[in-house]
Amino acid sequence: MKRTDTTTYMPLTDAYQRRIDYLRISITDQCNLKCVYCMPEQGLEPFRRTDLLTVRELERIVQAAHWYGLRKVRITGGEPLMRGDVLAIISTIKKRIGIHDLSMTTNGIMLARMAEKLKTAGLDRVNVSLDTMDPGRYRAMTRGGDLSRVWAGIEAAELAGLLPVKLNVIPIRGMNDDEIEAFARLTFERDCHIRFIEYMPTGKNAWKKELCVGMEETRARVSALGELTPLEFRGNGPSRNYRIKGARGVVGFISAISDHFCGWCNRIRLTSTGMLLPCLYSGISVDVKTPLRSGASDEELGRLIGCAVAAKPGGHALDRRSDGVRGDMTMSQIGG
Repeated sequence: MKRTDTTTYMPLTDAYQRRIDYLRISITDQCNLKCVYCMPEQGLEPFRRTDLLTVRELERIVQAAHWYGLRKVRITGGEPLMRGDVLAIISTIKKRIGIHDLSMTTNGIMLARMAEKLKTAGLDRVNVSLDTMDPGRYRAMTRGGDLSRVWAGIEAAELAGLLPVKLNVIPIRGMNDDEIEAFARLTFERDCHIRFIEYMPTGKNAWKKELCVGMEETRARVSALGELTPLEFRGNGPSRNYRIKGARGVVGFISAISDHFCGWCNRIRLTSTGMLLPCLYSGISVDVKTPLRSGASDEELGRLIGCAVAAKPGGHALDRRSDGVRGDMTMSQIGG
C-alpha cells in the first residue's frame, strides 16, 4: 500500500514526551481456556464475526501507525491462534508492511502444530502464558486445560526459532505463588525468559489486592537462588530483567501496581472490534473501525491514532484503588 501524498509525519510522542512505537493488537476475543483471573466460569458471549476487524482493515491501521514510527507489534487475543486467518495477519504485518518486531502472546495449547507455520509467516517470537507447572493445578486454573500440550508448544516454538520464548507467570497468593522459585529455576535448565507479572484487576472478574504478590517479594524469593545481575536491555517493554548467577536464561519482573512502569510506557492497544485504547486502565477509547468502514483516508486514520496517543494518561492509579477501570470488559475482550 502506498502513501497518497508526500506529507512527512513526525514519530508519535505523547503529552509526557514518551515515544509511542508499540501497538498491541487483539485479533479475537475467543479463547479455548477459561482462566480463573481472565474469564468467568460460564464463558462470554463472543463478538459477532462482522464486528471483528478484517485482515485488510488491520493492514490499513497498522500501515498508518507505521508511517508515524510504529516499530513493534504484539498480536494477542483471547487466544490469537483460534482465528483462522492468523497466518495471513502475520504475513501482512511482517512482509507487506515491514514491521521490524512482531511477536505474539498465546496460551500455547495450539502452538505445537502452528509454530513452524507462524515462523514462516513472519512471526519473530512468542510469549506463552503459563501460571503453574502442576498438571492438576493447571486444569483447575484454566478450567480444563492440558499442560502437556503447552509444553509441546513451547518445545515446538524453540525448534522453530521463535526465540527467545518467554513464559508469562502471574503469581497469585494461595493459588500458585509457591511455584515462584520453580519457575525461576527453569532459567538454569533452558535459555528462556521467565516473566513474573503482578496480578492486576481485569475488568468484570473479582480481584482482591491481598492476592497480589508484590514484585519486591517475588524478586527476594528469586534472588535466594543466586545473585541477580541486572541486564541493560528492556526490550521496549515493562519488564525489569535479570540473570541469576550461573543461569542460561533471564528472569523479568513486571510490576504494574507496586512499582508501575507508566513512566516509560510506549504502547497503545487495538481491540479486535476496532477501538484504540491509550491505556489499559483508562476509560478513554478511540473508535477507528467506524471511520474506516465509512471510507476514512489513510491520513484520517493517522489523525485518529494521534488522538489516541494524545489521550494517553501519565499513569494509572491502581496502587490507590482496587477496581478494574475498564469494568465493562474482560482481558480476553480487551487483549492480554
